[in-house]
Amino acid sequence: MRPANPYNQYLDTSFSTASPARLVVMTYDASIRALREAARSIRDNDYESRARSFDLALALISELRKSLNPEKGGEIATKLDSLYQFFTRETLLSNATSDPERLTPIISLMTELRQTWDKASKQEATGNTEQSV
Repeated sequence: MRPANPYNQYLDTSFSTASPARLVVMTYDASIRALREAARSIRDNDYESRARSFDLALALISELRKSLNPEKGGEIATKLDSLYQFFTRETLLSNATSDPERLTPIISLMTELRQTWDKASKQEATGNTEQSV
């Protein structure tokens, strides 16, 4: 029997103890990494990495979409849903057309959203929720 990987144990603990806002930040981080890797793999004609990166990016965007709560989030949730639909469509088109530049605006918007969620997560952790997302 192999000993447990300390990094995997750390990740398991990080996910299981993270607040919902922190989980969203972590999902954005992974999505941005996957999209950057997808763009790189198109440029480098790395088909194996390309398939893996696009699959992961699309799965993560789907998770972000599933995490929306229209009842609690109201108009913001509706707008985020539309944005996630745009991300999905453009990611699929980037892959279909082998155009890594289509991913640039997605990465940029996700980075901005990630920063907003990170700020909200930190405010939540300190109990200062006056300015929330």
